[in-house]
Amino acid sequence: MKTTIAKALKQIAIGGTLAAVASTGFAATQGSLGFTSTGDLDIDLTVSDEVRINNLADITLGPFTGADVSGSSPACVYRNGGPDYQVTATGDGALNAFTLSNGTDTVPYSVTFTDTVDAVTLASGTAAVRTGAEGDPLLNCSGGDNASIGVSVTAADASGLPQDTYIGTLTLMVAPN
Repeated sequence: MKTTIAKALKQIAIGGTLAAVASTGFAATQGSLGFTSTGDLDIDLTVSDEVRINNLADITLGPFTGADVSGSSPACVYRNGGPDYQVTATGDGALNAFTLSNGTDTVPYSVTFTDTVDAVTLASGTAAVRTGAEGDPLLNCSGGDNASIGVSVTAADASGLPQDTYIGTLTLMVAPN
């Protein structure tokens, strides 16, 4: 009986040692005892797909003189995983609407996003697939901006508003596509 239990314990100990060696991985090699010793190990790094929008400038539409008003901002879109990306715009109006407000009255505005291919009118909260993101390692479109944002207010929407300054915030989010 002692012999059988001893054999079983020995087999368990050997199996446990083999499992411990196997769980440490096979990539690393250990050095041997001697005057010098050399070991190897593998190193890996995973870089996530990243995007960035910058070079934005505030847009001043100027005074309303009875005609449509518009303005634009440059933009630099960077992506390390390729040229395609999504852009989503939201306003700070009710339900993320694109509106300018004086605190009491509001006026809607429209948003156009232009990339290296064409322009698209954005709807608040809806992603638009675009292309032409810069792969510039400096993340700042050193070859020139690759996009622009345009906003406009129609004369029909601005007519009849009380004299005041109307302001709003447009938020642009870019994501890998």
